[in-house]
Amino acid sequence: MFGDIFKENPYASVFTKAVRVYSYISQRPLLLNLMRKFTNERNLVRPAKTRFATAFLTLHSFYLQKKKLRKLVLSNEWKDNRYAKEVAGKETAKVLISPSFWNDVVRALKVGGPLIKVLRMVDGERKPPMGYLYEAMDRAKETIAASFEGDVRKYEKVFEIIDIRWENQLHRPLHAAGHLLNPGLFYKNTRDETLASEVWIGYHACLEKLVPNSATIDQIGEEFGRYSQAEGLFGLQAALRARDS
Repeated sequence: MFGDIFKENPYASVFTKAVRVYSYISQRPLLLNLMRKFTNERNLVRPAKTRFATAFLTLHSFYLQKKKLRKLVLSNEWKDNRYAKEVAGKETAKVLISPSFWNDVVRALKVGGPLIKVLRMVDGERKPPMGYLYEAMDRAKETIAASFEGDVRKYEKVFEIIDIRWENQLHRPLHAAGHLLNPGLFYKNTRDETLASEVWIGYHACLEKLVPNSATIDQIGEEFGRYSQAEGLFGLQAALRARDS
């Protein structure tokens, strides 16, 4: 869904470097055993359903093993190994001790972390995503922006990709209706005045499509008025408690 992000630099280049490092080491049993010794048998490449998830999980694994990987290529065991004297071996060590490589890893994780949560929500079964997707996507973008301290240049292209995917794959009137009819979000958004106009537009578009009878739409409108004001059944204690369940 967000795989295009890892076609853009620095995300594409840092993932390519990580894969190249792992491939070089894993294809040489001597180096592979040495890496396993330093990383306590941890796997660095994490295959997943999508390219985006694979890239994120792999870079996350690298980041968790950062100190051990740097220690590996700075060790005498590495330096005394014949592979360390090869051009590719020297390049592998150069990557793993390069501050710019690790800075790009962190940058990729800042972008990928919030989006992975959205993907897990879409694919998961714990909560139906229909009523939570709008909120989750907004929170993801807010988290990404905050992680870069509002420096738009660092995430502008990422947001362009997210918005395209949102419009083409995720943004549907049914999702808007699900968001609006999710009491756990609706009352909070109403109180905070954070309900976007596109949510209302999507809600009414959904009604027009699913309920062709105008009289029924009017009746739904009356019921929605009671829902929005938490009147009748919507104001019962059981209903209030259920908002956050």
